[in-house]
This record gives sequence, C-alpha cells and structure tokens, in this order.
Amino acid sequence: MRIALPVLASLSLISISFAGESWPQFQFDAGHSGNAADREIEPENLGLRGTVALTDAIFTAPVISGDGKIYVIDGSGVVFCIDEPSHAVDWKFETKGGHQNVNNVSTPAVSGDFLHVGTTAGFYYVLNRKTGEVVTEIDCGDPIFSAPVVANDRVYFATLGAVIHALEPNGEEVWKWDFVKEVVGFDGNRWSGADWVKFRGDRVNWKDHFVCSRDICVVGKNVVMPAGGRTVFVEDTGDAPKLRATGEIPKYAGSEFPATFGQSADADGNVYVQWHRRDNAGRVEKIQLEGDELQFDFVKGSETSIRLHGLLSFSPVAVRDGTVYRVRPESGVGLASHGGEAEAEVLHESPAIASPVLTKNHAIYGGLDGKVRVVSLAKEEKYEFETGFGTPITAPVAVANGKIFACSEDGHLYVFSPGKKYSKPNEPLNLTEIRSPLTGKLAGPEYDWYTNYGDFAGTNANDQGLKPPLRMRWARRLEGTVKHLPVCGGGRLYTHTAEGQIIAVEQDTGRLLWRKYWPDVYLSFTSPLYIDGKLLVPQAGIKQSRMRCLDAATGELLWETPFTGTPSWSRQFPPVVHDGIAIYASGSGEYAAHGSEKFFTFGGEPEPRKDGREVMSWIYSNDNPYYPKDQKPRIWAWDLETGDLVWDKEFSDEGVGGNDNGICLLDGKLYYSVFFGYATSQKKRRGLPVENNGLTACLDPKTGDVIWKTNDYYVTSKCTLSARDGRIFIGGFNRAQEGTDDRFVWCLDAKTGDLIWKSDPVTSALNVVT
Repeated sequence: MRIALPVLASLSLISISFAGESWPQFQFDAGHSGNAADREIEPENLGLRGTVALTDAIFTAPVISGDGKIYVIDGSGVVFCIDEPSHAVDWKFETKGGHQNVNNVSTPAVSGDFLHVGTTAGFYYVLNRKTGEVVTEIDCGDPIFSAPVVANDRVYFATLGAVIHALEPNGEEVWKWDFVKEVVGFDGNRWSGADWVKFRGDRVNWKDHFVCSRDICVVGKNVVMPAGGRTVFVEDTGDAPKLRATGEIPKYAGSEFPATFGQSADADGNVYVQWHRRDNAGRVEKIQLEGDELQFDFVKGSETSIRLHGLLSFSPVAVRDGTVYRVRPESGVGLASHGGEAEAEVLHESPAIASPVLTKNHAIYGGLDGKVRVVSLAKEEKYEFETGFGTPITAPVAVANGKIFACSEDGHLYVFSPGKKYSKPNEPLNLTEIRSPLTGKLAGPEYDWYTNYGDFAGTNANDQGLKPPLRMRWARRLEGTVKHLPVCGGGRLYTHTAEGQIIAVEQDTGRLLWRKYWPDVYLSFTSPLYIDGKLLVPQAGIKQSRMRCLDAATGELLWETPFTGTPSWSRQFPPVVHDGIAIYASGSGEYAAHGSEKFFTFGGEPEPRKDGREVMSWIYSNDNPYYPKDQKPRIWAWDLETGDLVWDKEFSDEGVGGNDNGICLLDGKLYYSVFFGYATSQKKRRGLPVENNGLTACLDPKTGDVIWKTNDYYVTSKCTLSARDGRIFIGGFNRAQEGTDDRFVWCLDAKTGDLIWKSDPVTSALNVVT
C-alpha cells in the first residue's frame, strides 16, 4: 500500500530543481563491480549532514536517481523516496506480506521513471518512482533475495527458487527461465520434500541444491546467476532465454557444489565468485565465458581453509583494472586488495561484511562496528565516520554528488557530505522489540531449545508432536558459517557464527532483532545458551577467548571473562548452569592455524617449530593418540549475574589433554568426561603420563568437589555427555585403547560411575548420544 505523507510531500514541493549524479543499482553497475571511477569525494571535508529514520533495520544499499531522489527499502519491506537536498520523505510504500515480510535484502534499482523492488514476501513491484504508485506487481511465489539488475534496456531479477525474470522497465515480462527445471531436471514443487522423494526415490543431496540467495549480475547479454552452488550464464536473445553454460567450481577442499557468498563482474566480463564448501574452505573464483566454454582461475591470496590462517569473505568483491577489493569479518584484514600477488595488501584493519565501493581515488565500506571508512588508494590516508549507535552496516554505500550515503541496521539512512555538520541521532529506534510473538500450545518456555543439545542433561530431544510432512516456515540470509543448532528462548532464536557474530531473530518470523560482533573470534563453532533472559556465548579465538554474557532482549554486553583452549569443531556446547553458577570445560596450551606435527593438525604438512615447541592446530585432527604437553584439562565456574569466578578445577594430575571433553547436569550433580589420547606406547615415548587414557567424574556443581571418578570409561573426543533416569551416556570418535579399532557407547550409573552396559562396536558416536 502507498502511504500518503502530506506534510513531507509539501517539503518536496519546495525542494529546488536538481540534476546530478546517479547511483542506480546495487554496487553501481550491472556487473555489481562497485567501480565508480568517475566519482570524486573529499573525505577531509565530509561530515554527517543528515539522517532519515525508517521503520526497521536496513540490510540494503541506497540507490539514487539523477534528479536527486534517494530510494531505500528497509527490513520490513517499506520503500522510502527521500529528497536528496532536503532529506525530506516524498513518499513511502508498504509492500505486501505483513509480519512475514522481513529481512529484505534485495536492493532496489532505478530504471528511467521506474523503481524496481523485490521482497522476501515473494512480491516484485515496479513503482512510479516519482509518486510511489504501483505500475506492475508480480506474485513470484518465492522470496526474492537477489537485487534487480538494470542492463540492455531491461531489468532482470531472480527468486530464491532460482527463476530468472526479464522485464521491460515498466514491468512487462519478456521471458523467464527456471534453473530447477532446466538444469536439475525437476518439475515438481521445489519446496516440497514429498515431491523430491518421489523424484529421487531417496533423500536429496548436495547435487539437488538450487537456491539463489545471493545477487545476480549481467555481463553483456548474459545474466549470471549463482544457483545451487553453480554459476549459470543465461543469454537474453531478445524474446527468449538461452542457457550458454553452467559453471561448476573446481575441486578444492572437496568437490561438492559449494555455497556462493558473493558474485560480481568486471568490465572485461570476468565473473568473481566468493564461495565456500566446508570448514572455512573457499576462495574467490574467476570465471569467464569464451564462446560456449568457461575458463576458470582464482584470485591469488583469497584461499582459505582450516589449515590456512584467515577467515572467509561473505560479500561480493569490487573490481578495477584487474585488482580485486575484498572485505572480511576478521580483525586486522578487514579490507584488502588482491593485485595478482600471492599476498593480499591490507588497506584497513576493521572487519566488515558490507562490500566496498571504489571512487576515483578511494575505497569506501561500512564496518561491523557501524563506522563508514574511506581509504585512499594512492596515499596512506584513512578516514572514518561514525553513525548513531555503533550498529553494524551490512550493505554497500552509494556515492553521488560528492556525498556518501550509508544504511545501517539501526534503521537510519546516513548522509555524509561537505557543509554544516549535524548531530547523530541520540534516541535509538525500538527495533529489538518482538513484533510477531510466538503463539499456540507450543509457545511456552518449557518447549524452548535453550542450549545446543536441548537441555542441561544433553538429551538432545524433546517431544512436540512433530510429524511429516513439514514445510519451511521462513528463510533468511546469513553472512557467516554455523555448526551448532540455533537455540531459542524468550520468543527469539539465537545463532553464533564461527567468525564472531551473535544474531538474535524473532522465532516466529526470522526478523532480525539485533546483531553483535566482537573481533578476534576465530572458527568458534560454539553454541549460545539462553538462560533467565541472558545469553551466554563462548567466543574462542587464537589470540583470545572470552565467555560473554549478553542481555538476550537487546544484545547488550553484561559481562565477559577469559578462558583458554580451543573448541575445535566438535565441542559445540555452551556452559551448563546450576543454581546461578555457569560452568564450562576447556583445555589450555598454544595454538596456531596449523600445528607442529601430524596428530596436532588436520591434514596437510605439519609446520615444526624451530625451538621444538608443540603447537596444536586450532582446528585439529580427529585422530588423537596423544596431546601436546602443555594441554591441561580445566573446568571453570562463574557467577551468572556478575561473571566472577566461583571456582575452577584442573585435572592435569590425571592426564594431558582437555579440549576433547563433555559436561552435563543430572539431579543436582555435574558430570565431566575428558580424553587424554588412546596410544599408551606413544605417550610413553614422549614422556607423557600413561596411566590414564581419560577420566569421567561426578562433581558438586556448587564447589567443584569430586564425588566419584573413574578412568575406565570416558569420552573418546568429539562427543559430550548426556544423562537421563539416573544414567549417563558416553561416546566418541576415537578408539578408547591402543590395539583395537572398536568404539563403544557406555552407559554408567550416575550415582557410582559403575558400568551398566556397553554397546556393540560402533563406527563412532559423534557430538552427543541422543
């Protein structure tokens, strides 16, 4: 619906006639190159010139017409037309979808007299950009995450279901092309599990992945779409589409179809794809269509993996003259340029997930700390401009008429320009409030999945009467990687990315409520814990590790305290809480991206230290005959309200290790189990204790006093404890003893530690015994 604004409209009537530069679409051009070489700014003269409040957080870039109008869509699908000189709102338009129309990430596009807008509710609009009136409305039946592209006197867009639409500027459809039908060969309902089972005769796998969650671009007459981990080139022949090529990323850290996190193209027709397969592995692929054949290369220095230091990027790159500009959510290397050398040049340290844009002399990007940064491309000059509340900026800026336009997740558009400076807004919009609360018989807190394995006993189960067929309730885009299960509480769902973002969304709709980021988190696949209106998150990193306690409603930091060790990729669980005490277990020792010997690494050639130091890979081997000498098993207990240390305990007299452990609570007791490695003979040669391969203990959670302990049964890495009905259950990945390949699940009496039963041999028991 179009919303009339008589007062603001009168302001627009008195605005002066304006003719200037435009920024018509996401990252400036049809290739989304971010390369605006004709634009000039004078950052030394810039300051905050104005702000405009919208109705929700903003995840899209602003676009600007040549007649001085700014267009922005906010997270709730409300489109604003803003007069550039006066910053007055000319009109706004509320797209369809109600409470489910949230997390809109598709940046609008200007094409002549029309504004093109796609929404997560699955409606696509062509608006008269001067009045806000609807010219064309298309019900796509799929969410739209990708920004529309203006090229070839047409506008192209793609749905999440990977259908490309080609439109005339007024919205008249010329053709559409369906990846799922044409490439996958599936003609059923792509969102129906039953239809896929009927088609495949079995469950789907990575070969059936199809979604287009990132932005398309256009190279010449070819629409380039990232879909299902592939890159398709579809030619616009005039009145029909023609599939030219389907690109599959070459083998690197696996061969399955990867996830695309960003796509853009340069003026020479090179398409740059930031992709990810698994466990931090990825790079920026460079693809070019020559005839009907694709040529592949990759951007040197963009490679990441669990064995290489450095985190993934989650954004399209900017490109100029063969040099690639790329941001990452990693402190110290926030913005870097790749000019063909193996080593990238760091231009700015501050982490980001918002793509950079390039003016004649500067690179500009918004950071996870809410600041806009301007970096000189020729001089060692850097400038930064603050927004109101330090809230992340997660979309590219726009640049026109010597000004920078930036949208923030605090719900404001910020304009930085020369002239009189304005004060930052001092009253935040009420964006963390839940607008669509949970309702129904399962909305009570007793159904919360508040920790990674369901409850403090680690049972990994609850009964809500779910029966297939199930349907997808909502989907949202995520700029990070996650291994844990999301946790729920207070009507919210919480996620912790391995790169350090903590995100809270409405459980009912997925609408983002808040996003927080702390630097120096490194591949921390750890789960949050929701407890009594608080969120506890172990955020681990090679440089430092912190247990952080946040207000679950707002994300405000309440306290933080250090801990040691690495969660690696299998200790996903957060603390357990008993009577106001938060308890966590970890190891100690020295870590690096790659370790000093075979059993301290995960593949690749070890990197021995010249001084003989034993260094563990941060993400280390699943095969653990022994651990470095400096690793000590530790348990920490903090006051939930203050973060003060209540007690801590070290079990180094029992063995060497500590990171491969598990904890749970049952009937007012704390249960802890830890692995020291299976190879007695190798430990003896290395001068390590050989008496025990592991430990399981029952402790008083208030004091840490040991009630009983056993060295006969213990987790064998990569698995926590679980408990129910007076019993505890123990599994693991490794063999328990040298000389056998057998693995078992053990069931112990929780009161005594005595064995009740042992399973038949199993391949492994990973993460938790459900």
